[in-house]
Amino acid sequence: MLLSAATAFAQPTFRLGLRGGLNRASSTVEPSRISSSQYYYSASKSALFAWQAGAVLEVAFRRFSLQPALVFSQKGEQFDAATSMSGVAGVSSTELSTVNRSNWLELPVNMVYTLHGFQLFAGPYVALAVGGRQRGTLMEASPFERFGPFDYDKKLYYGKGTTNRRLDAGVNFGLGYRKGPLQVQLGYGLGLRNLHQAFSPYIVSENPHYNQFDDDAAYNRLVQFTGVYFFKL
Repeated sequence: MLLSAATAFAQPTFRLGLRGGLNRASSTVEPSRISSSQYYYSASKSALFAWQAGAVLEVAFRRFSLQPALVFSQKGEQFDAATSMSGVAGVSSTELSTVNRSNWLELPVNMVYTLHGFQLFAGPYVALAVGGRQRGTLMEASPFERFGPFDYDKKLYYGKGTTNRRLDAGVNFGLGYRKGPLQVQLGYGLGLRNLHQAFSPYIVSENPHYNQFDDDAAYNRLVQFTGVYFFKL
């Protein structure tokens, strides 16, 4: 509304652009270390590099422009966990290393201000999960035998009957530079919706010494470096 009022007498310019970029993806998942006389659990995470590609529509009014886009964007994290449990016969342990890559169809709507080529931008986004894979290695040990390492590669599922939510939403913001039809931007994606959900609302864990990866709240965090080439319509 403010943009409309400020540019009521300006003639808008329409352009369509092709967008591509590099993602440094992570999430807020960082479970606390759990330790007791019989049970121990620790976990750590790190970022992964992925990619994005899509199309951008620009509606420009002098220094201001509105840039909605439709983007295929890959996000996720690398996750390592170790568990050990003491019993009468000895100690049993599990070590897990996994790379979670989730695929999203994202709709960001950015407001961009450009002055002498330099840009500031911000705006909301909504995203729909459209697949992904989980790859990793599992090692198990009992008091008498060691099993593994076992490599696994499985598809990620979302929605009802899973622990993964299908919808995400948040905000993007950052800096950029525009030279003619070419635009480059460095931005940050701040997810505001917990990506994890209970597998069933009727199942609640009552063991305070046991931790599940999906019990921890997870929000997407994304550093993205993108380039767009615009064509006049």
